Amino acid sequence: MGQEQEDHTVGDVEQRKDIEEQQQQQQQQQIDESPAHLKNGTAKLTVQSAGDLKQTILDGLEKKGDRGLWLWVLFILCLTPNILNGFHVSSYVFLGQVPQNYYCMVPELLQAGWSHEEIRNITSPTGSMKNGTCTIYTWNYGQLSELNYKDALSYTQSHPPPAEVNCLSNAASWHMYYDQPDGVSIVPEWDLLCERTALRSTVQVALSIGKFVGASSFGVLSDKYGRKTSFSIAATLYIVAGLLTTFSPFYALLLLGRIGLGASASGVFYPAFAMLTENIGKRHRSWMSIAFNFSYPIGMLCLALAAYLIKPWRDLSLALTIPSFLLVIHLYFLVESPRWLLSKGRERKAYRMVFGHSAPQELIDSATVTEKNQGADAESAPAAVVPFSTRLKQSFSEFTKLYGTPVLCRRALICHFTWCITSLCYYVTALNADNFAANRNVYVATTGSVDIVAYILSMIVLAYFGRRSSSFCFFLYAGVCLLVVLTIPQNNTTLLVTLAMLGRVGITAVYAIVTLHTAELFPTEIRNTALGICSTMAHVGSIAAPYITDLLGRLAWWIPTTICGCSVLLAGALTLLHPETRDAALKDHAQQERHATTAVDEEMDEKADKPITGN
Repeated sequence: MGQEQEDHTVGDVEQRKDIEEQQQQQQQQQIDESPAHLKNGTAKLTVQSAGDLKQTILDGLEKKGDRGLWLWVLFILCLTPNILNGFHVSSYVFLGQVPQNYYCMVPELLQAGWSHEEIRNITSPTGSMKNGTCTIYTWNYGQLSELNYKDALSYTQSHPPPAEVNCLSNAASWHMYYDQPDGVSIVPEWDLLCERTALRSTVQVALSIGKFVGASSFGVLSDKYGRKTSFSIAATLYIVAGLLTTFSPFYALLLLGRIGLGASASGVFYPAFAMLTENIGKRHRSWMSIAFNFSYPIGMLCLALAAYLIKPWRDLSLALTIPSFLLVIHLYFLVESPRWLLSKGRERKAYRMVFGHSAPQELIDSATVTEKNQGADAESAPAAVVPFSTRLKQSFSEFTKLYGTPVLCRRALICHFTWCITSLCYYVTALNADNFAANRNVYVATTGSVDIVAYILSMIVLAYFGRRSSSFCFFLYAGVCLLVVLTIPQNNTTLLVTLAMLGRVGITAVYAIVTLHTAELFPTEIRNTALGICSTMAHVGSIAAPYITDLLGRLAWWIPTTICGCSVLLAGALTLLHPETRDAALKDHAQQERHATTAVDEEMDEKADKPITGN
């Protein structure tokens, strides 16, 4: 959810908190009994070894991230880029809006002075009564243009109708006419209708593909070269891709620009979120990490307002691209994450960033001596030659651990399905305005508003109930709302949209919960692998969503919501096969799950019935 989202923040926060606490406990055990005191201007910290240098920086960062102007500046700098993601993910509703009416136009008859209605009565198999037709009769229109309308109508009624052909396949003789002001959407510009409807959906799919690629590539860049470096590349790509989308003269370049927007959306999301959670103090980490999700629906609200004021799609795209130039400010003020610098052994720079001055020489000397001793021990140890077969086996060890036992394999497959369905329904409800014949501006604004409500609701529910029961109830609620749509007449747009938005509340809320539940279901050594594969399956759902809304929704307006309603009910039933993880200790190794029994699950279920005060 989509949160693109890329909206797997709750589970990431919980996982990161556990890892940080384990690291701090290990570092604290390394401190000697006879400390030397260092005066750093902020607090008196113990200094005795290289571990003390790292702990000094972490303690200083914890204090700095708990209060002060630096904390709020960091929060705003990390929060605001995700607003851009809310712009572009839902902009397809406006950029790709279908004209109210479209039909094939015969130039000869138009030049002869016939009206559009007269031409449609002669050329279209459905006449002028039905909007949206793509076929045309193959009359001899050169001959009919020499007659007046009444004589031509009498001629066609007295002769059997000829064969029907698609208008777009004979563009040299005829052309499509669109009842829509020039430049309002991409549809008339590249004839993205009739048998080319899938090309229209591909414009949104290109964004999802870009997010899929960006989530993996920028994640690797962020871990290897730093959060700031990865963010800088993504911010630059955001500006270039936005301009390419706006001014693309060809359909292929439009797709390339949309892929770039999707990739850069992931590129500014993940490093910014990592930077935020790594540097804020424990006191603010929970609520700020969840508040980070609010930026996405805020972007959707801004999109609805911009689309209301700006109609041409290129002008709207430019208006959505201009704010990305503000990312230059982020590039100037954002600094590299001190925790990442510590993970790369760059303690001196991390110390300067946290305390504003260089580390004392005695602290550096102590750390240097320890590093030399560790290096000498490493050099004295003989280097073991690892066979290629062993290295290959190790590279797939995470997958064998994830699917190697019946317990973990069952959990993984269920999580893959629930993530895919949740993402699918999240995007279907966001893109389904045309099938409900709803006002696009109101629909997008309502979608963004209910997302905010859903995030708040999920926070409240998780404070009192378990993960499994919460997921099941939200799945059940969403499925019922989406299936009740079948009982509502198509012309009752207000009630249809209301039910769809009520269902979206459940889908958005469950997205945050299943992310947290998934992170707790798997041991530490394969947790990232499980979350990564589940995220991949979520992108599969987001890629399928535009085709379901456009292609299947064209067959019948109720098909997309029915598919979602049935799917989420099945997903809810499958979540009951998961154990409850609230208050359960997180496991570190897959071997600990090998002997999982029903008794253990029942014990955790008993805990789920007890009220709690936090998650």
